[in-house]
Amino acid sequence: MSDAFVPGLRYSSGAQELWALLVETFASWEERINAAAAETDLSPVSAWALVQLDPEHPMSQKALAQRLKCNPSTVVDPTDRLEEAGLVVRKPNASDRRVNVLVVTQKGARVRDQLIDRLFEPPAAFRRLPAKEQARFREVMREAAIGKKPASR
Repeated sequence: MSDAFVPGLRYSSGAQELWALLVETFASWEERINAAAAETDLSPVSAWALVQLDPEHPMSQKALAQRLKCNPSTVVDPTDRLEEAGLVVRKPNASDRRVNVLVVTQKGARVRDQLIDRLFEPPAAFRRLPAKEQARFREVMREAAIGKKPASR
């Protein structure tokens, strides 16, 4: 039972407990992204949008919305803020001038790298796991993420 997480929750299986433990970690992710965004003077949404932009491959706002799994109108405000901060610029797409693409600036690439370093620093509990357990955990999480067993690597 995990009263600290969900009062009265009694796990029906080890798999349910594992899932609940994973969901419980989302709170630390939210704290982490809020702190990382604040360190770079961005909102969490703008920070995550910047992380999703590849400095080597400009992307339309529509494509960014697809990456963020949201409505294209939702990315307008965060990308406006990124542009105001000098982290991205909008430029006409070379292959279709009707479409603007978001280009990460040099400053934006530095801030993006800073965000990625902060966001993806593994928790101490992960670093303490033996390499073999880390490998097995990654395999299971890849399977969970894609919904099927991944092809052999």
